[in-house]
Amino acid sequence: MTASATARARARRELRPTAEASMSRVARPKSESAPRRRGTGSAPHLRVVPQPAARSRTTSRATLVVMMLAVFTIAVIVFQATIAEQQLRLDALTTDLRLAEVHHDYLRQERAELLSPSRLREEAVMMGMYQGLSTKFAAVPAEIVADVMASTAKMNPLFADPPPAVASAGAIAQTEPSGAGQP
Repeated sequence: MTASATARARARRELRPTAEASMSRVARPKSESAPRRRGTGSAPHLRVVPQPAARSRTTSRATLVVMMLAVFTIAVIVFQATIAEQQLRLDALTTDLRLAEVHHDYLRQERAELLSPSRLREEAVMMGMYQGLSTKFAAVPAEIVADVMASTAKMNPLFADPPPAVASAGAIAQTEPSGAGQP
């Protein structure tokens, strides 16, 4: 055989599946399995490298599964810890809100007591005021009414003629002592 025919035969053997190639080596005549000489123009001797054992892949997959389970477990623990922390914050805020509502209700009750007519009457008596026995209306001259109208004509209507609720609130605020409105 010529060198080119030998090279072609060797290439065909290498292209075959590994099982067939190993079987053909066993059945090969001694003349073909003899070592090649360098410098004859033939390709260098090639050999089949065995594949790694399947156990390393299985071990690798098992390790990957265990690592994924560990990461998942840690993530669940962190998530539940975060939920517990947020629940504690929510409970604290709920407690603060309830306390604020109770305090607000207490302040509303105290304000209602301070503005009650019986208390206002008592405060007036303590200040030396007394209830009049009779009512007497005084007539206001037209010139004074005209002067007041002329002086308030350029004012904002809200200040010149306030609604009854605003006017009564102002009157009540003026009758309260300065320290009575504070708890």
